[in-house]
Amino acid sequence: MGEYLYDDSNEKSIVKYANKLVGKTVSQILEDTTKKVDIKNKGIIGTIIEEFYFNIMPNNSPLPDFEKVGIELKIIPLIQQKRKIAVKERTKVCSINYEKLINEEWQTSHAKTKLNKILFIYYLYDKDNIEASCVKKVNLWKLGEDKSKIIIEDDWLRAKQKVVDGYAHELSEKEFKILATSRSGSGGKDKDGSLKDLVNQPNTFLEAKALKRAFSLKQSFTNQMWDELNRVKFESLLESLQIDNMNDFENKILSALHKHKGKSILELSQIFDIKIANGKNQVATILKKMIGFKNVSSKIKEFEQLGILVKSVKLRRKDNVLLEAISFPTMKLQEFVQESWEESIFKSYITKILFIPVYHDGTGLDEKYLASAFFWTPSKEEETQIHKEWQMYQNEVKSGACKVKRVKNSSKKGYKEVSDLSKESQTKIIHMRPHGKDSTDRDEDFLGNSIVKQCFWLNKNFVHKLIS
Repeated sequence: MGEYLYDDSNEKSIVKYANKLVGKTVSQILEDTTKKVDIKNKGIIGTIIEEFYFNIMPNNSPLPDFEKVGIELKIIPLIQQKRKIAVKERTKVCSINYEKLINEEWQTSHAKTKLNKILFIYYLYDKDNIEASCVKKVNLWKLGEDKSKIIIEDDWLRAKQKVVDGYAHELSEKEFKILATSRSGSGGKDKDGSLKDLVNQPNTFLEAKALKRAFSLKQSFTNQMWDELNRVKFESLLESLQIDNMNDFENKILSALHKHKGKSILELSQIFDIKIANGKNQVATILKKMIGFKNVSSKIKEFEQLGILVKSVKLRRKDNVLLEAISFPTMKLQEFVQESWEESIFKSYITKILFIPVYHDGTGLDEKYLASAFFWTPSKEEETQIHKEWQMYQNEVKSGACKVKRVKNSSKKGYKEVSDLSKESQTKIIHMRPHGKDSTDRDEDFLGNSIVKQCFWLNKNFVHKLIS
């Protein structure tokens, strides 16, 4: 430790010094210290970078880490997923003091002070060898450089109002888009069964106490930022539809889509002068043009930030029958059985879904017609049921239900593979079944059982009820 190796009153000097971290492992960062560090300690990598590289000692100051230039430092863990590197978890911004929050204004609030400028340092987390975890990228982000500030301010105002109204005990991450009120503290219950981490809330007419919480940036938000750093192309819905108020967000999107309700895919391709190939991307391609995007290959920035999926729904026009269930990406069984529900990949898929029903009279582009689009977020009861069914499948996979047997049938192969996983008819909202390219596209559970790659699906009957 010693003097700063950068000018802490100069933004460019701080960023330049931070960029020297890129490519360094935790062990390399620790080379110049003689202090013993418990590498097994949770969150130690952030502490190591702050203390041993930037010379910033742990503190509870309400001011940004680089106080003279108003920059907060955030260390973001990444994990290697099946197809890409992604952000591992949400990012805590600051603790929430309910008594102080109700008297704050957004412009001078504790949260905004921490959010104005953030120096993000992304590192790839190596769970098998923490010292080998390596810094990948550095990025100085400024609140107000894009329209995400509208969403963040709206989240803060919503949280404040709930506390003012006496509903701090009902706050949850789910109701916020980017700046969430996440649980803070050790969690769990005391010996008497009462919840830990309860603190006083200002308005006590409903409940005297509420859980400790902190403002956090959702994982989907920092993940979009990471993707953009890696040259993924995005366009902004807020800009293309000129949305300046989050109360208009869903309505403006649906209004843009409903202008074209009843038109065929062929007609829309002619209106927007684009070629539409047969395949799963037809609706996604048209959607981007309907909301004013210049390039159909761009990703929708706010959908990535908010974790919103787009799903087209095939309906047969003559009898309104759903032609197929709604699928999600395939999973790795060995990773699935180790997940907790709160941090599960599937839970992130059902944050919010934009359903775009398409009536099919046939297979041609002139025989597919747009119906009424709608947003869906699981209700509390629906999420409870989904969690229950997700847990059931996790237990089944653990118990060896993926072991397949061959049953004779009339196909060319003369047999079909059958497992002991519960069928769609045995669940209310979700089920697991194959989603591989063919019978050779396989996965293996931790018991060594080989099965065609699996994924979760929303049940036909459930989706049909949503549409109805």
